[in-house]
Amino acid sequence: MMITASIIIVNWNGRSYIENCMDSVFRQSWGDFEVILVDNASTDGSREIAAARYPSVNIISLEENRGFTGGNIEGLKIARGKYIVLLNNDAVLSERWLESMIAIMDTEGTIGICASKILIAGTSLIDSAGDTFTTAFNGSKTGEYEDERFYVERRTVHGACAAAVMYRKNMLDQIGFFDHDFFFNHEDTDLNMRAWLAGWKCVFVPEAVVYHKVSASRGTFSDFSVYYYARNTEWVWIKNVPLILILRYLPHRFFYEAASFAYFCLIKGKYRPFIKGKIDAILGIRKMLGKRRQIHKLIKLTCRQITADLLPISRYLVTRLRNSRAPRP
Repeated sequence: MMITASIIIVNWNGRSYIENCMDSVFRQSWGDFEVILVDNASTDGSREIAAARYPSVNIISLEENRGFTGGNIEGLKIARGKYIVLLNNDAVLSERWLESMIAIMDTEGTIGICASKILIAGTSLIDSAGDTFTTAFNGSKTGEYEDERFYVERRTVHGACAAAVMYRKNMLDQIGFFDHDFFFNHEDTDLNMRAWLAGWKCVFVPEAVVYHKVSASRGTFSDFSVYYYARNTEWVWIKNVPLILILRYLPHRFFYEAASFAYFCLIKGKYRPFIKGKIDAILGIRKMLGKRRQIHKLIKLTCRQITADLLPISRYLVTRLRNSRAPRP
């Protein structure tokens, strides 16, 4: 029997925050939902804690860590919801989050994604108020490190951060879900781009507030994170962007790649994972081109529509430079 929403939470060694996350789910003002917890072979007892404290939760125990991507794919297989919610195990929902997201989804059938107002836990600073694409066709968090009072109005955006997001199941049936080859990082960017190019809308819902312990489960600038960032950001545009726009904006992409190399390698010293990611991206091009042929059959936007509101890469890089120098909460 279909229900309104399926909430999928992927867990890997989240003992220190899984209870806060789950408690916030069960405090929701909207009651018609199911919770699916996918455990990525945790060894810290977090799965056992969840099973004991939340007996109504459907727990999928994986024998190996399949990453954020693989875990959510497994959760989706048994989800019965009209809407699919993905929630990080280090995120906490405000009480009317689910109700606010469903209210927007129900207004228009062409809305395929709803983006949360994600705040950095313990602050009034934005982690993400939706995602946007630049002229280099990389994804960028809207509003990152800005005060949340500047983001109080609903608006259409390119995509949403999967730390706390709602998808229309019918949209996923049409365009597909996460790409299992991504494993971790930018799987949501890839899905955002596919949905956007296929003509689905994404709406930022400021009433849907989430408090997120940013990078709690992966570490800041870990080799793991840098590797998948470097690899998957290449696959996103190789898979999705029309060839004419790849050629038109190639200088923008080179500018972006040069800046990324300078930041991760020269400033952060992450040469090994960054370069390995780029090499593996090249080795996977053939596979991505095979997927590209299927994706491009679904594209509905014209080139003019695609380029109409892209964020200039120069503005993106200036913002990133400013944020990198700002003190962290």
